[in-house]
Amino acid sequence: MWLLSLLATLPTADAAGFQIKTMRAPLSAVEVERPLVIGKGWLELGLGYDHKEADGAWTADGQALQWSGARWLYTTERLSVRYGISRSGELYWDVPFHYVRLTNDDLGTDTSSFGIGEPRFGWKLELFNRAIPTTSLIVDLQYKMPTGTEAAGTYVGGPNTVVGFPMSTGQADLAGFVRGKQQFGPFALAGSVGYVHRFSGVSQFVVEVSEYQFSGRFKPGSEIRAELSPMLQLGPVALHGDAVFRQWFSASLGTTAGGFFVDENLDVVEGSDGWSFDAGGGVVVNATRGVDILASAMVPIRGEDLYFFPLEGISPTRGVTFSTSVELRY
Repeated sequence: MWLLSLLATLPTADAAGFQIKTMRAPLSAVEVERPLVIGKGWLELGLGYDHKEADGAWTADGQALQWSGARWLYTTERLSVRYGISRSGELYWDVPFHYVRLTNDDLGTDTSSFGIGEPRFGWKLELFNRAIPTTSLIVDLQYKMPTGTEAAGTYVGGPNTVVGFPMSTGQADLAGFVRGKQQFGPFALAGSVGYVHRFSGVSQFVVEVSEYQFSGRFKPGSEIRAELSPMLQLGPVALHGDAVFRQWFSASLGTTAGGFFVDENLDVVEGSDGWSFDAGGGVVVNATRGVDILASAMVPIRGEDLYFFPLEGISPTRGVTFSTSVELRY
């Protein structure tokens, strides 16, 4: 009996329904104080939407080019999940869907597609953390799966046989980033630098018209990426700016055959390397500790010509991207 009485007096760490989980890590109510990992025991669901209407591209030397009568609509409907598996570790998952539409008043073109994009899975590991003021340094490892459709028509019969647009490059990416954040009172500065390695894969849009072969090996150029984002917290509202630099190497194409080391037999696409720079900003509204509302805009400042249109991830068009999302966490 004395043992049962003792057990009855011990505290528990359970939570039922939507009660606060006592095992989870503390999380600040304002964005400027939060580290770059979500914290142990937290689960976050994000729903987002990106909208871009492009009416131009870039020349080979990075000059803005206006289309005549053509418009390209590119939207992304996003589902994201984050979970803090430990005090310094986080798993995350992003699943995009895309609705795209190309219209041309001069030619009477009106073609659209909807489908799943390329999901990304990742693991963040915090190397260093300090609170008050917040200092956070992490390693972010990410894998991209080529799950979206790769076919858009045969092309042999001309443009009229193109009934849709590919949503995937047909190959996988493996990326690694080092990210950091430093708070200075109501201010914070976040930044990252990383490398995206793009493997080759067999894609249905690599067409050899003369041989009537509708699949080939495609290897986009690997990429170096750097980002910088200053932030100012004003009560429950955080204002931030964003700058993104990308430098990518030449892509290569080839047939599906070619021995054990197939990448050595691919042909380099001359002029497919380049760099881009985008800038923008946005706002984060910390409605509650468990609800954030986000809105932002990103403006292309400099880019390269569209070698692999309509694959926006590796060959983006010239247009402002507006984004909004809501994050719910428990």
